[in-house]
Amino acid sequence: MMQTVVRSLQPRQVFRSDTRWGRSVIEWPSLEAFLVTAEVQSGVHSVPIGEFVGKKLNYDFLITARPGTALLCHFHGNAPRDGVDPPFFAGLGVTKSITTSMFVPSDPVMELDANLSLAWHFGCDGIPLQAVTVSIVRKLQTILHAPRVIAWGGSGGGFAAIRVARNIPTSIVLAWNPQTDIAKYNPDSVSNYRRIAFPAIAAGSALPSGKEQYASLCTDDFVDRYQGRIIYLQENTDWHVNSHLKPFLASFCRKPLRDITDSSNYSGLVTDRLYLHLDHWGTGHVPPSKDVISKTLKLLSDAPTGLEHRENTTDFPCKVIEYIASTLLRHAPAA
Repeated sequence: MMQTVVRSLQPRQVFRSDTRWGRSVIEWPSLEAFLVTAEVQSGVHSVPIGEFVGKKLNYDFLITARPGTALLCHFHGNAPRDGVDPPFFAGLGVTKSITTSMFVPSDPVMELDANLSLAWHFGCDGIPLQAVTVSIVRKLQTILHAPRVIAWGGSGGGFAAIRVARNIPTSIVLAWNPQTDIAKYNPDSVSNYRRIAFPAIAAGSALPSGKEQYASLCTDDFVDRYQGRIIYLQENTDWHVNSHLKPFLASFCRKPLRDITDSSNYSGLVTDRLYLHLDHWGTGHVPPSKDVISKTLKLLSDAPTGLEHRENTTDFPCKVIEYIASTLLRHAPAA
């Protein structure tokens, strides 16, 4: 009987399609089975997380298992289809020279409609994806003995990275130009997402919150007991400064910080959990260069942790801050 139970919790390797990510997929019988496993191997994993309007939804993610190293978790933002079907495993080129464990999820809500390109890793009716993702990251950190979790992404992916780190004490976020409130993003994109993922909610109504689901990161409930640390990179000509950065700072710091947000340049600690670099490296909603992102992630991955250094695992590594402050300005476009 015990052997039958154990066998029912084991994943199986399957062929889905003759594509890069479909040839060998590790399918789990349930989320619970994944959360009780004692080990995990590198590869594409698929975990069933519930049903949406009669359709079974799987959470597909790419894992690189390197026990004892930092765990890099990349969240993609907008993913235009252009004839490409999910899963979307982004950020692999940026991290190709970094030898750490990695968790790269593809937002499962993208499977619901070919016209959907952004879903913020928030979930859909009946599937609280934020809470599910936190449970998976915690499990991976434990079984891979990762001394630090590094959640990273830009725009909608930055939103997801900041959210996940709320519940992980040894986490550091690297986010650039992130959204901090889904409702304040492009109205057409928000309406399209709401219509597809929450069809019972009336147009213009708020997305559901509660039970560890946060459609806005600018609430007291979200900020209270925030356990991670955030490196927040913001292009100063981006409309996100007014719509997303300013309300996030006001919430995170419990007061408006006009001396910072009205400035075109700022680089420093805003609180002991938030480092802001507000600068000019492009025009509008553009990310820092891939070289800068890659180097920053490498420095975060290699930084000493509490296991080998007196420095707390959640402190901002000095070399990372020095690099950001000195480098992004040099990557600014010519006048």
